[in-house]
Amino acid sequence: MKVYLRLLQFARPYGDFLPLYLVYMTLGIFFGIANFTLLIPLLNVLFGTAEAHTVAAPTTLPAFTLSAAYVEAVFNFYFSKVIATQGKRGALAYVCGVIIASVFFSNVFRYLGQRLLTGVRARVVQNLRGSLYNRILDLELGYFSNERKGDLMSRLTNDVHEVEISVVNTITAVFKEPLTIIGFFLILFKMSAQLTVFTLVLLPISGGIIASVSKRLRKQAALSQSTLGSMLSVIDETLGSIRVIKGFNARAYILDKFRAQNDQYAQTTQNIDNTRDLASPFSEFAGVAVVAGLLYYGGTLVLSGQAGLSASAFIT
Repeated sequence: MKVYLRLLQFARPYGDFLPLYLVYMTLGIFFGIANFTLLIPLLNVLFGTAEAHTVAAPTTLPAFTLSAAYVEAVFNFYFSKVIATQGKRGALAYVCGVIIASVFFSNVFRYLGQRLLTGVRARVVQNLRGSLYNRILDLELGYFSNERKGDLMSRLTNDVHEVEISVVNTITAVFKEPLTIIGFFLILFKMSAQLTVFTLVLLPISGGIIASVSKRLRKQAALSQSTLGSMLSVIDETLGSIRVIKGFNARAYILDKFRAQNDQYAQTTQNIDNTRDLASPFSEFAGVAVVAGLLYYGGTLVLSGQAGLSASAFIT
């Protein structure tokens, strides 16, 4: 956490982007949740239960309030009006049109937020790389006798690229993901508290197993970066001392040294690929197992009719 906070200090001069970014992300999440909930009236039309859901719809356009209940009431008002005047086909077209508009606005605001974030990321990485370069110029000559040039070059290139990814992931995890999770769980608890609690109990089991695979990948990636830096040092040493190598007939020595680093890097890369290839089918199996458990438990709630969960809401 301390490392992340130090990295975010480079973004402090550009903190004025945050309010607008939060606005874009909030609107994007709002329309994203709307895409999720609009499937319920769509399925009601297809299942032939739309008329039953329009009984509780308001007969007049409700007064404006900044709440989700107002948006739902406005949608139900026009939905019931379309069913009464144009029938099920008109209601189906209405719901599909609203879904298209909601998806459009969700992606527009998501793009605007990412555009802001991309600009901040570029400036942060630019400042970080400049700070590292200035630090290298300020170091004493004795430092360079103990450090390999390949390691320093790797830090200015590969490590800075990893920091670039970390900056984006950190900002997204701090600001966007909590809003998304809170919004979706509010909707899920409104649909069915029992099914949502069951999901919260079931998901950590599969999530913990997948997290162990991700942890192994991170360790292997760190080893790969270290090995790559060592190999670059050998290459730099070879190119900088090629006259000495040829003059003292040290070709066999430097070749064995490079082969050792090259073999280690190849083995590390292969281990990363093997773990990554295992992660996909393993995640798919764990996901299917979780979905199967949710289908069984949610299906029993729908069939019993005790949880107030409709079939269309459960499928959504």
